[in-house]
Amino acid sequence: MAAIITDNIKRTFLSQIFDEATGTKLGDSNNNYYIAVGRSQQWDPVGNADTVTTPTVTTRTEKLFRYNVQSVKAIEAFSHVVPTKDWTSNTQYAMYNDNTSGHPTTSYYIRTNENNVYVCIRTGKDTAGNIQVSTVKPTHTNTTLPKETDGYIWKYMYTISTADTNFFVTSNYMPVKYIDSAASTDAYYAQYVVQNAAVSGQILGYRVVTGGSGYDSATTTLTVTGNGSGAKCYPIVGAGVLTGVEVGESAGTTDISTFMGAGYKEASVRITSPGGTNAEVVPIFAHDSNGLGANPIKDLRATAMMFHIKPEGNVGAKWILNNDYRQIALWKNPLVDSASKSKFVGNAGTCLKRMRTTATIDTAYDFSNDAEVSGDSNAKGWIDFCDSDTIWYHQDEQSGFTPFRGGETISLEGLGGTKTVRSYDNLHNIRPDIDRFSGELFFINNSSQQTRTAASTDDVKLVIQL
Repeated sequence: MAAIITDNIKRTFLSQIFDEATGTKLGDSNNNYYIAVGRSQQWDPVGNADTVTTPTVTTRTEKLFRYNVQSVKAIEAFSHVVPTKDWTSNTQYAMYNDNTSGHPTTSYYIRTNENNVYVCIRTGKDTAGNIQVSTVKPTHTNTTLPKETDGYIWKYMYTISTADTNFFVTSNYMPVKYIDSAASTDAYYAQYVVQNAAVSGQILGYRVVTGGSGYDSATTTLTVTGNGSGAKCYPIVGAGVLTGVEVGESAGTTDISTFMGAGYKEASVRITSPGGTNAEVVPIFAHDSNGLGANPIKDLRATAMMFHIKPEGNVGAKWILNNDYRQIALWKNPLVDSASKSKFVGNAGTCLKRMRTTATIDTAYDFSNDAEVSGDSNAKGWIDFCDSDTIWYHQDEQSGFTPFRGGETISLEGLGGTKTVRSYDNLHNIRPDIDRFSGELFFINNSSQQTRTAASTDDVKLVIQL
């Protein structure tokens, strides 16, 4: 059986998260999403190697992440995103085409250095219908469709705001959104105007399926038939072959929007020629039935979403310092504890185990990454951070999961001498903010080490691409 998964269902799955989101707490569903980081030790601590491993889609991969997770922070910002396609002079671009999937190498949309985003309605062509390179950067930010001197026609879609540039623009991705409403002073008001001006059932252009033979531009006529009105087009012929079809009455058409028509849900092109045969032309429609520009999320075929956090320093004593992490994850509904089923709703939290000692740890103690804490009860763990008389640590399969006991003697790798764990009645073992084995992990990314210090301000951008 041959089948496809459409972009619509991909957007629906992502929008289920996006549409609910209002910050930490996600709308009426009362779901909470966080970005979590973890794994301070090397990828191969036994072999003293740190080559990033590729995660597998298994329950074990999730389990190992939970063993090593350090901290979480609530999602600060999120957006649908698409691949960044920057306009550069002397580059060939493609016309918008409803018969193209995904984001082809020759892009049909661009971002300019002013952060304006445009969709190509028409490419520049020579007299034979061959596509030319773009040499004139579009600058208009209204609903007009001016023909540039290089022959290209670009439709303005939106301008990425300064805030969204900081949150979501990377070398690989840029944001795209739908605007429900906007005042004239809003950064996205121009997009709101474009959305409202979109025309349902317009024919944006025409695709030549087969060029045929024996055609002459002077005697070949094209007629659009369908259940809409107003659409007109003209042929481009080279060496008897129908090489292109453009919107308008002739090559001298200055305002193509007049000839895109409206109200078409079905349409075809009838070719009349005294000598030409076997050419086939089909109309091109916007992905959104409300017209191109009505919803740029659909127009730019967005099937990815970016989540953003920017943790500073120790994030209110919830993130470790002077160590690193190698994994990033998207975590839904972690719990405070599994017994009460109480959801964690804080802005940030730690997932690490902690224990306190009877004496302060030497402030000059600078353990190496992956240092071990061990007790006379055979309990072992990996040290993530030491703060005064508190040790933040985690345990995994390599260290084992034997709990440390109150009153036992412990040794910290790299620190001469021993310490004593406080007794139970002195809160020797401080419960983490989050039950690491709760909630759902939606995404796990393995990377090289990311070091954190008191001066660190991380810029974490997590992208889920369906």
